[in-house]
Amino acid sequence: MGHKTVYAPHQDFYIDQSKKTDNYNMDSFHMHKMYEVYYLMEGSRKYFIDDSIYLVNAGSLVLIDADSVHKTASMGDIPHSRIVVNFSLDFLKDFSDQVNALDLTSIFRTKFTVLPLSFKYKLTIENIFSRLMDLQDSEQHKDALITTGENSISSQTILSKLLLAELLIYIKEYIHVLEQKEYESHQIVNNKVDKIIKYICKHYTEDLTLTSIAEQFYISPFYLSKIFKRSTNLSIVEYINSLRIRQAKELLETSSTKIAEIAEIVGFSSSSHFSRTFKLVTGLSPQQYKKLYSCK
Repeated sequence: MGHKTVYAPHQDFYIDQSKKTDNYNMDSFHMHKMYEVYYLMEGSRKYFIDDSIYLVNAGSLVLIDADSVHKTASMGDIPHSRIVVNFSLDFLKDFSDQVNALDLTSIFRTKFTVLPLSFKYKLTIENIFSRLMDLQDSEQHKDALITTGENSISSQTILSKLLLAELLIYIKEYIHVLEQKEYESHQIVNNKVDKIIKYICKHYTEDLTLTSIAEQFYISPFYLSKIFKRSTNLSIVEYINSLRIRQAKELLETSSTKIAEIAEIVGFSSSSHFSRTFKLVTGLSPQQYKKLYSCK
């Protein structure tokens, strides 16, 4: 696949803001155990998530569930700037019963993936992002420790949790507004690519090749490769491997199956190829991943 690692385990909460002035495409797909809130401040992007392709315009939020395959691509030479927030389920667990009862991560499991914000919610949510960014840059809050029972925790961590909860509450509220309006997320529909994606989702554990898939759809391997890459910003091999790695992660977390067997179950021809691809995607070898996550 020849791309660099795009994920390594990091802290339970992460926020990043960046601006790209040129035609920027992500090197590889992402897949991580964190929930992700992506906010496009300016520009337009094409966003591939699991098995759907979305057009994202400035002022829109994108909600990405944990372990979803995702990748963004440019829409021509338009500059864009965005904010990304990643957080783990554990990061939100310390709250009061009332906040936990809101089940805030349920926002990632609705049909609303791309949310174009109304003016009111845009101002509110941009303000929360701004406060989160200021908080990250604040040395004062990093250094201020608050004692909770036997443990000490930085005021920055506590304030980050509060602001994140506030962000998710407003998003949950806005989803309810969209439900009332019967809004549909704007997907880019390409019927041929849609059928190819569904076919791969059903058969990825088998010995799939570019040629064998092309034969199923009575098109040439070259044309298949071209339309798939143009629509999803992923190669066929990348997409097949993303589905295989996602299933492998689940087996590593929840079963005692040996790594060589997992490689075979998910469709890799050899355990060495599996291990190499797994590390490229997750930043960890299968052994390291199993050790890190099987006991969580």
